[in-house]
Amino acid sequence: MGARATASDSLARFEPGKAVDGNSSTYWAASNGAKPKWLEVDLGQVRQLASVEQNFKDVDVHSFVIEGRTDGSGWTTLLDRRGGARGQVFTQPVTGSYRYVRLTITGSAAGYWAGSTEFAVNGYDDAPRNLARAVSATSSSLGPGYEPFKAVDGDPATYWGAEKPDLPQWLMLDFGNDIAMTRIEQSFVDNDHWKFRIEGSRDKQTWQTLVSKDEVGRVFGQDVSGTYRYLKLTVLHSGAGHWACSQELKVFGSGEPVTTKWWENRSGVMRYYPIWQQLRLDDITARLDSLKARGFRAIELSPVNDGDRNLWAGLPVMNLYTIDPDIGTMQDFEELIAAAHARGLKVVIFTNPGYASIDSPYFQKAQDDFRNGVQSLERSWFDIRKRRGEYPELWHYSARAQGYYWGTWDAKAPSFNYSSQAWLDETRKYLRFWMDKGVDGIALDAPNVYHTTTVAKNNYAITDVLRNYDAFMNGEGVREPEFIYDWHYNSLQDYPITQWGIPPNQGASAILSAIDSGDPSGLENTLKNYRDLMVNAGGITQTAPNWGRTNYPVDRRLLEIAMLTSMGTLFYLHNDYYTILPDEQEIPNWPAAQREQLDKLMRAQNASPALAPLGLRVRIPTNDDRKYYAYKRLNKDGTSKALVLLNFQSTPQTVSVDLTGTGIATAQTPTDLVESRPGPAITGSAYQVQLPAFGYQILAVQ
Repeated sequence: MGARATASDSLARFEPGKAVDGNSSTYWAASNGAKPKWLEVDLGQVRQLASVEQNFKDVDVHSFVIEGRTDGSGWTTLLDRRGGARGQVFTQPVTGSYRYVRLTITGSAAGYWAGSTEFAVNGYDDAPRNLARAVSATSSSLGPGYEPFKAVDGDPATYWGAEKPDLPQWLMLDFGNDIAMTRIEQSFVDNDHWKFRIEGSRDKQTWQTLVSKDEVGRVFGQDVSGTYRYLKLTVLHSGAGHWACSQELKVFGSGEPVTTKWWENRSGVMRYYPIWQQLRLDDITARLDSLKARGFRAIELSPVNDGDRNLWAGLPVMNLYTIDPDIGTMQDFEELIAAAHARGLKVVIFTNPGYASIDSPYFQKAQDDFRNGVQSLERSWFDIRKRRGEYPELWHYSARAQGYYWGTWDAKAPSFNYSSQAWLDETRKYLRFWMDKGVDGIALDAPNVYHTTTVAKNNYAITDVLRNYDAFMNGEGVREPEFIYDWHYNSLQDYPITQWGIPPNQGASAILSAIDSGDPSGLENTLKNYRDLMVNAGGITQTAPNWGRTNYPVDRRLLEIAMLTSMGTLFYLHNDYYTILPDEQEIPNWPAAQREQLDKLMRAQNASPALAPLGLRVRIPTNDDRKYYAYKRLNKDGTSKALVLLNFQSTPQTVSVDLTGTGIATAQTPTDLVESRPGPAITGSAYQVQLPAFGYQILAVQ
């Protein structure tokens, strides 16, 4: 039931609205540990209620009370646990009609700060459901802060706005499934003489006009009929010269729209380094059926455009707009994308608008033009000066240019210049070129250290462009929530869990350290202090095994992968079971049974929505948290659950958990997601499983 939430106080970035947003990954948290603290929802009008439910972040003995009232009336107790009750989920059927419902948290045995991952007030509402709420939205352009998703976020204070006044401009919604539409409502920001049309399509190829208006107003509604997956608003004219916009585009009818992004609800990415591996694109196309059968749901190509193979897998750019000739042609690339999409697989490219190869034609011309005093596009793309500037170690002398150029990473990789408007515009063109080929996302090499970049430059040249496509955006090398909130990336690598290393550098891994010590008790806080912050910010994490530890024992490696594929992250492997380096293999040397076990783990992570990268993880205390780690997983909307139990000991163990108050039914037969068979029956709140050395159980539960 939609509601507006307020609170006694809130920690920055943990606003009260996150307790009522329908997303289990986000939560309200009080600003300090003092109690009592309260959270209150306003339902907008008096409504008949059926139940209330409070979801805490942790299993604990919580003390709290839930109350309701109508306008001007006193509070009525709906659920009273001020005496303390163990659990994480507390549900209470209620009767009566209320407008305001308040949660007051008075205590926590473990000293947790007051908070709520989801405060659900369920009841009866005759209002028709807006099926466009939170679906995927793309646009022809956007003004900073006026992204297309803001036309479908249900917030009247936000809206999509075009980047410039030029018309026409369009906004497109993808419902993910066919929707039987009966009514459409479009709200502009201003009252004006608007000319626009709204079309529907099932395939984005053939469009049917549903609404066509040329009249004065701000809010326009029309009854329609037909079944469509895509809806496109095209703004053609504004009498007063207003820019194209949509405060809210609503759709009514019947059907089940998809409101999660692909990178939020699937996992298993195979990353290839085609230039480095000398692997042709058509060879990758031939592997797609095998990849899908083994459980992968996406591939990443790092990179594909023409680059210097002798440095960082080919990332230093030779040509921005061509496929490296050693791996194929543009037609091969387009055929790979089409073949992947036909199999339901996504394609991400790891690309680099950060630096060129010293041998690239762009930099060769820039050097000549600098030496000859010629102003040119290419010269403006690089920072070349007569004398070194600040940080002299990063300025490299060029005899050809007779000057110094900036190279952040290496003298062989001159950096592109983000102080140049020409380069910012070229970056926008470059990203649009590759997105228009049909890729589903782009990962970038350390965008936070692009030469002279800022948040505003990054957003203008990179993330605002990609937001027009509602695309996956990974900023490799960045690791703070601000890169989601402010820089607008939606995926960051989980370095606290796995800091990859290229042998002989071992990197770091919190999971391998726990396996080596036999003590996983620190893993929960590691995840809370990074992964959980990123999903609360609206992003996900992306994580690979730590391959810096070469020839790590296979049973321990599988335990690491069992956790990575179940904890809530976009899990990926490299080079078709190579390690980082293309000439070093590890997994192909495993026994066949253990290679098959890896494939089972890959398939298991997509067998239940509860194991998706987005969603809540709740630690469930075991009989010894210094030896074992157990947690419940939920998908984004909390409709799917999984129970994960991990044994960090080198001997078989009996692992026990208390399911009281966890929201997991205590009389059921769960499904073993790894083995695709019934798991050990749950017959009460005390649940025991027998796990082998470094063993695991990943169960779908009710």
